[in-house]
Amino acid sequence: MADDPKLRTAIEGVLETLRSTLAPNEAHSLRLTQFSDCIVISAPVEPYGVNLVMHGSTILAGNLLNQTVLLRGGIAVGNLIHTDEVLFGPGLLRAYGKDTSGGPPRISIDQTLKDEVASWHNDFGLEALMRTDTYDLTTMLHTLYSYEIYTPEPEIGKVVLDRNAIYLAEQIASQCYRVDHPPSVRAKWLWLERYWNEAVSTKGILTSTFEFAAKFRAGS
Repeated sequence: MADDPKLRTAIEGVLETLRSTLAPNEAHSLRLTQFSDCIVISAPVEPYGVNLVMHGSTILAGNLLNQTVLLRGGIAVGNLIHTDEVLFGPGLLRAYGKDTSGGPPRISIDQTLKDEVASWHNDFGLEALMRTDTYDLTTMLHTLYSYEIYTPEPEIGKVVLDRNAIYLAEQIASQCYRVDHPPSVRAKWLWLERYWNEAVSTKGILTSTFEFAAKFRAGS
């Protein structure tokens, strides 16, 4: 597979997305380590550090989804040694334990992080980025939050999501009904389809996959 030019190009694209989306921030002790198909992000357990990790992970998940790549992982609070040479500690193991092999393509949130944010006098909007997955009631990072709360009114600095939402809805629908996907891969896309449709249905403004599903279902 390493000699497959298309696969190499896809892998290089994903790695470039990782590098262009996230960068270490020494001022706030945000650290990143990438190896194989994994990326580890760590920061001090304080509002700004947690904000960097949660928002950075949300942006990364969105950027990868635009390349039809699904992201799965976990966020937890715990002791961690994270340097250029060493990556070790129970915090890493706790976060890694949320990354269930074969599970839905989501970033699960450990109870340790929920408790930490809940203990703050001001949650700085971070609790809004936590969502209960209706699939199995797991707390997850709400990576589609910006699509859920989107309204079409123009504002300075506001990102217009209408066109990108149409693109993503069509891509998700097409992946759900690709005949060459094994059942385990199709199950992940079907999970994402449900999540996407739940998110955009909140305000009913952005496009759902229902507008494309019939076309791709007929082709499968």
